[in-house]
Amino acid sequence: MPETTPRHRLAPERLRWTCDPATLPAVGERLKPSLEIIGQDRALDALRMGLEIRRPGYHIFVTGVEGTGRTTTIRRVLEESKRKGEQPGDLCYVHNFLDPEQPLLLRFRAGVGRDFKLRLERMTSSLRRHIPQLYRGEGYQRRVAALERRYRQAQSESVKAFAEKSRQAGFNLVEVQSGPYIRPELHAIVEDETFDVSELDQLVQEGRVDARLASRLQRRHLVLSDELRSLVRANARLEESFREELAGMEQAVILPLIHDSVEMLKARFEDPAVHAYLSQVEQALVDEDWVPADDDEEGDEEAVDSFGRFSVNLLVDNSQRDEAPVIIETAPTFQNLFGNIEPAVTARGVAGFDFRQIKPGALVRAQGGTLVIMAQDLLEEAPVWPTLKRVLRNRKLEIQAYDPQNRMVISPLKPEPIDLDLKVILVGDTRLYNVLLQGDPDLQRVFRIKVDFETDMPRNRANMRRYLNFIAKVCHQDELLPLSPRARAAVLEQGARLAGRQDRLSTRFSSIVDLLIESDYFARKERRRNIHVEHVDLALAERMRRLGQVEQHFQKLVKEKALLIDTEGSAVGQVNGLFIMEQWDYAFGQPVRITASASLGDGDILSIEREVEMSGAAFDKGHMILEGFLRHRFAQDKPLCLHATLSCEQNYVGVDGDSASVAEIFALMSALSGVPLKQSMAVTGSVNQFGQVQPVGGVIAKIEGFYRICRDRGLTGEQGVVIPASNVNDLMLSKEIQADSRRGRFHVWAIRNVDEGLELLTGVPAGRRRGEGPWPGGSVNGRVDARLLEMAMVLRQFNGESAETVPPPAPGREATGPGPALPGGTLREQKAAAERQIVLTALERNDWHITNTAAQLGLADHSSLLKVMRRHGLKK
Repeated sequence: MPETTPRHRLAPERLRWTCDPATLPAVGERLKPSLEIIGQDRALDALRMGLEIRRPGYHIFVTGVEGTGRTTTIRRVLEESKRKGEQPGDLCYVHNFLDPEQPLLLRFRAGVGRDFKLRLERMTSSLRRHIPQLYRGEGYQRRVAALERRYRQAQSESVKAFAEKSRQAGFNLVEVQSGPYIRPELHAIVEDETFDVSELDQLVQEGRVDARLASRLQRRHLVLSDELRSLVRANARLEESFREELAGMEQAVILPLIHDSVEMLKARFEDPAVHAYLSQVEQALVDEDWVPADDDEEGDEEAVDSFGRFSVNLLVDNSQRDEAPVIIETAPTFQNLFGNIEPAVTARGVAGFDFRQIKPGALVRAQGGTLVIMAQDLLEEAPVWPTLKRVLRNRKLEIQAYDPQNRMVISPLKPEPIDLDLKVILVGDTRLYNVLLQGDPDLQRVFRIKVDFETDMPRNRANMRRYLNFIAKVCHQDELLPLSPRARAAVLEQGARLAGRQDRLSTRFSSIVDLLIESDYFARKERRRNIHVEHVDLALAERMRRLGQVEQHFQKLVKEKALLIDTEGSAVGQVNGLFIMEQWDYAFGQPVRITASASLGDGDILSIEREVEMSGAAFDKGHMILEGFLRHRFAQDKPLCLHATLSCEQNYVGVDGDSASVAEIFALMSALSGVPLKQSMAVTGSVNQFGQVQPVGGVIAKIEGFYRICRDRGLTGEQGVVIPASNVNDLMLSKEIQADSRRGRFHVWAIRNVDEGLELLTGVPAGRRRGEGPWPGGSVNGRVDARLLEMAMVLRQFNGESAETVPPPAPGREATGPGPALPGGTLREQKAAAERQIVLTALERNDWHITNTAAQLGLADHSSLLKVMRRHGLKK
């Protein structure tokens, strides 16, 4: 049990841990700005293990609360673990001359890819410049002209011989334009005029040509036409032979130059895959049309585009890197992670795809190293997460042209897959990890290493020293003013407050950095040379003011009595419970009036929040534990014949958590006993079925929320908050509350069980049972037990069971207080005994509440109560 003042009130010193500046390093002692990672030893060990295991599936998922330095720690560890000299290789895509839709992947040592690209493109550029010059050379032109003359002469002689033969047969050989082609035809010669053979019949009819001559010419035409077709075919074969011989001549000119150029590259790059590709290049260069084109721009552009096939797409260039890469991808879209194939516009303005437009993603750029991704961002684009799992599981990446709007692949290209060798680190909060783990069994198969960051660490001298070194590092790095000893102590106290424990320090260093920057702002505003404690306090106050708009609105509603919260007086069946209202960046305690009512019934205890589905599972569990407590304590020798209703008044946003369960017990027992509860107190705590009070979360915010309402209304010295004793070490209350506690104006009480809380809230003994004996008369428990027994008897009488008797009480059941024991006998006798005990209880308390007492007896007014007292021989 923690140190307390009488009746469980905590001494002011227990309300917060105060750092003594005298225990910190002296102002003159130089604190070394530290790059040490503080308070994350377990996470660091797991992270280093994950980085050192270079096996499939051992990728890393880092969890923890934002602001605990996850990304900074990852950067630091990766910086420490960089593998010097382990350069990842270069990756290049090249044109596949055998299958243009499947670009080839070439792998090189770091820096060699750039060299290969430059040398290949330099070679093709040189060939493009020199080969046309060879064709324009005088010697080559003479050889081409001689070859052409030889073939043209052979064609001409055959044509001349056929023309002469045709002329002697009465035909003239002419050339006729037929579309883009010129074809030879035979026209008949009649009296020095030429006619188409098809016209002869018409000429015969006109009498211009003799019929026998026409018939003779037609027969000769058939024979000559066959010979003409043979002549055309023979000349076509000569033309083909000419072109083949010309091509052979061209290749004979360029082949040594191309072959020697390619062999020089092969000698420099010894990889078999590179050699196979260069062989394709050599054949494509030999087959290329090297004859100089006409001087038109379109032809030049097409030639340039054609020669793009011989270029190299240097996908990853590690020539300037001497260590494994570390890539932090802040926008993990599909294209940024997996790469893309961008459409290119050809010389004719047509969009298309080729290997030169393949772009690498972060997975490719991080080859041989580490890729860090924020997990929440990863899930924003639907196909990214399943694609990442598949890629990491198969250890292969196929770059595709992906349209994010239509979610489809839009390119026919299928580049050769890339074998992946990297470590992927996902960074997310614990909630996201659990959601993925529950819904995706692949998570642990791919990300086998979980690194969980702590939100706090032990508050010992070593860690306090590390904290101060961290503060020195931030001040040095961000050029902030130095802190005075008391200011440094205040920052350490804030670290404990963020941790929510007096013996812990928060590792949410982003909040500490914000505090230092804001404190520096106020110090500079006052033109001070150091940050003092008042600047730290002002920064904290301004942050609360800046973020606390919702709380201020709530306090305004309480002040205007739109929200009903009492902070003075007493009331039956009513208590102040405490809830937490959380926003993204701010949380505050919200007092809520909890009320209870009880009547005859069949033993059900209802929560209005639960019935209207405004409660969470934890709240419902706390309510069910309340039922278990009541049955365990009071329903061992009689049935519970009540109908009770509990409500969190003016709650319209729903509730969760079990921290209101002890407050609900107090409200219900007050309603049953008729003993009022002090409204100057607020209560938080969960409870088990045996009445032990258990710790809850957010105790600091809850106490301070109720304190601010009491302060605004005026502190009376009676106000305070009742908390579980197991929460005492969680207290890091504001300096203002501690000061008012010293003045006796506000208090915090710590209880271990329900009975201690009942005595604090009622001022009446809770009562202790001796073995199986009765509860002491006049105690809260005794009154509740008597009321429940009365309700059981009344319900029996109401159900027509008045003639029956109930079993006599067990030995030792007789009351030990001033009131008489509850005898056995008829229901009428038992009811009379219960009435007498209720009145006696009111009298002995010397705190007469006629309305409450009359209500317990089911009486309508004061006069009826006086008649009951006279019947029992009692006086007020």
